[in-house]
Amino acid sequence: MKYNLLPLILLSFLVVPLLSMGSAPAITVTTQPVYHPGQTVFISGVTSPNTQVGVTIYNPQGKAVYSNVTTSGSNGDYSLKAFTFPTQQSSTFPFGTYTVQVGTSTGFTNSTTFQFLPLTATVNVLVVNPQGVPVQGVTVTADSVTATTNASGQAVLNLPTGTYTLKVVPPSPYSATSENITVTAPNTYSFKITVQVQELALQVVSATSPNVNLKDLTSGTGITMTGGTTLTLMSTVTFAGQPVSTATVTAMYNGTMYNATYMNGYYVITISVPNVQYETDLVIQATYSGMQSNTITLPLTVNVNEQALIASLNSTIQTLESQLSSLSNTVSSLSSSVSSLSGTVSSLSHTVSTLNGTVASLQGSVSTLSSEYNTLNSRVNALSGLSGTVDIALAVSIIAIIISIVVLILVFRKIS
Repeated sequence: MKYNLLPLILLSFLVVPLLSMGSAPAITVTTQPVYHPGQTVFISGVTSPNTQVGVTIYNPQGKAVYSNVTTSGSNGDYSLKAFTFPTQQSSTFPFGTYTVQVGTSTGFTNSTTFQFLPLTATVNVLVVNPQGVPVQGVTVTADSVTATTNASGQAVLNLPTGTYTLKVVPPSPYSATSENITVTAPNTYSFKITVQVQELALQVVSATSPNVNLKDLTSGTGITMTGGTTLTLMSTVTFAGQPVSTATVTAMYNGTMYNATYMNGYYVITISVPNVQYETDLVIQATYSGMQSNTITLPLTVNVNEQALIASLNSTIQTLESQLSSLSNTVSSLSSSVSSLSGTVSSLSHTVSTLNGTVASLQGSVSTLSSEYNTLNSRVNALSGLSGTVDIALAVSIIAIIISIVVLILVFRKIS
């Protein structure tokens, strides 16, 4: 479909000269606020009688998709049939907000907007408890469309044709539930959903860290925090609506199970988060007297704390430098020890050399003694025949020596 923009452009040239002719009546422009696929756009308004009116319609991207000129009647009313939307959105006619601009040959302009939206079905949801009493404050979600029940337990969703999972998240002490539904636009549907009392109910009341301060977290609430810090979770547990202080509350994080400590009415879990970039789910649950509570899953995103990382690297570098200095001192000490050992080895080598010379000398002496022994042995053998005579002579000699010693003693005493 092609549109001629020339009429509206020509009208713009008439604005300035006609303004000098005196004040002219204003122009109004109206259209219905919402159009759906297959519907026709009508534009109407009021201006001065028998006046040319230029109309241009722009799509959400600001592209002109329609332009035309009409003439008001004798009573100043004007109207025109612009175009019919296709049965499906397109690049020319996408869903969104369209702008209508109008101008007269007398110099007045005006504008309005309307929505081009998918044809929707009206879905009425009534949420009640097991006794049939309406439950207020229930969050009802289908894809990205969300509504909250009023005091009558009712919520209304407008959904395009399709199949949806209707998620119902009630306040404590009721448990969440879901239901699959299929709707066809533009029909109206009504659904009644009964939520059950969650006997053992877990509520995460806060999540805090140096850059996180969240309250009343429900399953699906995302947490984005800085690595290298501590995340503290505070929870409450109720049984049949009454607080419980002896439940076991755990959090599964990155494959590790953390147990809560009960303090001042809250179950407190402290998790030290490493300084690395990653994403994971934090899954929290309570048990009490053999019962399990609802599970709360909190998607956790950890961003690297660059300043802490740099500080850690600097500390590591300083430690390595200290260890290197210590190693250097050890090497120097070992070098000194090696030098001392080298001197000791040199001294021992000299001593061994001296001992070798002494041993060689002793070996010569032994050889000489051995020779002398052989000579003496020969003489002894030669004198062996005279052994009796020799023995008598030796005995006489010994007696003589003894007598001489006695005489000398007596003489010494006399002199003294």
